[in-house]
Amino acid sequence: MLVLRRFKQFFQLNHNAMNRFFLTAFAVCAVVGAANAQISGGIKAGLNFANQDYEEGSFSVSPDGRTGFHAGAYLSIMFSDNVGLQPELLYSAQGSEFDFAGTETIQKFNYINVPILLKYQVVDILSLHAGPQIGFLASAETETDGNDEDISDNIKGSDFSLAFGGQVDLPMGLIGGIRYSLGLSDVNDLDGDDTEVSNNNFQIYVGFKLFGE
Repeated sequence: MLVLRRFKQFFQLNHNAMNRFFLTAFAVCAVVGAANAQISGGIKAGLNFANQDYEEGSFSVSPDGRTGFHAGAYLSIMFSDNVGLQPELLYSAQGSEFDFAGTETIQKFNYINVPILLKYQVVDILSLHAGPQIGFLASAETETDGNDEDISDNIKGSDFSLAFGGQVDLPMGLIGGIRYSLGLSDVNDLDGDDTEVSNNNFQIYVGFKLFGE
């Protein structure tokens, strides 16, 4: 828990620097990959089982999860038979749900996520992925008793997390995998509110390879 807090503090103090780092890293991946690596890519989509952690001082609470979806595209940039990078661009519906005295409140946080993952090919059909992810806020709403309220002004425009998981390459270009994203940054931007809010997300996905080996 202490290590996780230190990671969160680092990302909160270096928010703008990390934005620049991700954008630069994404550009470098594309340039280096095009010049020196074996490239493949495709599309993917699947389910999100998202949740959020709320912390203020020593008090913390985890609400119920929100089931959503994600969809987008990926590149596989292999520098050798075993090691490469997998940058992705995904739309991701995340958030959480609360139930107080019979009143259900749904936090709908939707992001454009850009993971840049180290890829290790264990065997021909199985690879492991791990690396940082930046999310750009697309929308944020609170739904209570069927009524939506826009709260995007109270939520930071970007979110940082650590993603890791595994992927199976199936016949005829099909892929499938699982991934967990651990939130490292506080996305709460409401003035006068010291509550720290972080996003966590478990994903199951399938996809199809459009080009490359």
